[in-house]
Amino acid sequence: MFVVLLLIIDKEPKVTYLIPSKQLSLSDINIFINNEVSLMPSLSNWEIKVSSSTIPELSKYTLENMINKLKV
Repeated sequence: MFVVLLLIIDKEPKVTYLIPSKQLSLSDINIFINNEVSLMPSLSNWEIKVSSSTIPELSKYTLENMINKLKV
């Protein structure tokens, strides 16, 4: 499974990211945050931090980069 993240700036799609869902739980960086709700597990979710400081790390998940990786 993959998470698709579409970055929209000024009402126009700018970048599409394709993030493997497995990466969310394996990541040791502070971009993917697990928001676990222990009393109501169905409300648990993942947060993806998008900012000028996280864009360089997220760039490896751009659609173009991921298509190249999936072809191999």
